[in-house]
Amino acid sequence: MTRNQLALALLLTVTLLFLPCLGWSAEPPANGENPSRFSYGPRGLQYESQDGNNFLWFGVRLQTRYSNEVVTQDELPDEAFGTQTDFALNRGRFKLGGHLLSPNLSVYSEYDFPTERLIDLRTTYQFSERLSLRIGQWKTEFNRERRDSSGEQQFAERSIVTPWFTIDRQQGAVFSGRVAADSAIDSSYWVGWISGAGRGGSLSEADGLWFGRYQWNFTGELLEFSQSDIGRRSKGAGSIAVAYVDGRTGFTSFSSAGGGQLPGFEDGAPDRYRLTQVVFETAWQKDGLSWQQEFHWKRIIDRQTGVDREITGGYAQFGAFVSRFYPSAPEPLELAVRVAAVDPDDDIEADFERELSLVGNWFFNGHRNKLTADIARVRRQYVPETDSRTRIRLQWDWSF
Repeated sequence: MTRNQLALALLLTVTLLFLPCLGWSAEPPANGENPSRFSYGPRGLQYESQDGNNFLWFGVRLQTRYSNEVVTQDELPDEAFGTQTDFALNRGRFKLGGHLLSPNLSVYSEYDFPTERLIDLRTTYQFSERLSLRIGQWKTEFNRERRDSSGEQQFAERSIVTPWFTIDRQQGAVFSGRVAADSAIDSSYWVGWISGAGRGGSLSEADGLWFGRYQWNFTGELLEFSQSDIGRRSKGAGSIAVAYVDGRTGFTSFSSAGGGQLPGFEDGAPDRYRLTQVVFETAWQKDGLSWQQEFHWKRIIDRQTGVDREITGGYAQFGAFVSRFYPSAPEPLELAVRVAAVDPDDDIEADFERELSLVGNWFFNGHRNKLTADIARVRRQYVPETDSRTRIRLQWDWSF
């Protein structure tokens, strides 16, 4: 049995063993009523106890991709462009979530079997709409593009901005909530502490980062962390947000692989780097149209060498279902465009990364079953070298 098969077996075994603790019984009650329910729901196979206090669902997501060059979600900015054609299972996820003992206590875990990584493991208690506490490991809500699931994006992959600025998955504890809902000052917030050690990192590997995000839901509607206006909202949903991270860590970059280093930095003590980041973003969806944008500023101070470096970058993307403008066009067809740029060092004028991407999506069942084809022109210049590539990707994303 392979490690991936073992992980699946363990996950299913734990689920089945846990169900009796939630009130499941092999024998029906005397009154003939079924005390629990098994069914197939919108996220996969699901179980719900009769009183509704216990609910679990299990799903699988597969993402197969053809690309004319080898590009992974963990690619660092200083890695050379791959030139080998690649066709592979890019992502494969086992997902287990729901709530236990009370609808207020939610749990979630996610395992990526191609890379053999436990990427999410968290629990959240919702005291009220205004206050929740989340503990565990998950994608920090620092910026929308990274927080959006890879299965709910418009493009086959995130922009070139991500490797430089994402805070990614971290262990930590964060309070969040929504205040003044459905009003002109409808707002969401997140504030707390994260490890700074990256996915799978030990709490002893970094001093930790303080994190905060404020989001104004300016339409009075909550815009989920999901791209493309699949539901063709009749009432627009939008947000304007700013987020901040500050603290000491041994890493200057983060990804699904864990903590790492940007070009020009190297490993050292757990508190070697002082990391400060700010992002400003906007997002909006209505009637099949969608927009989102981010501007990032990042400062890294090497406390060992004294190097003080600032990095800036951002992206903007716009998408539309073609039938919004041409009623005779197929309803499932969406087109989108994205531009992105990064300045790896504000003190060096001639270095940069730029991206221009176009994408077409065909939605069979929303984001749970879709085909994506995108083409991107990516150019990198690090004095004295310049490298340009045209990147073509075809992807099928399927959840069941």
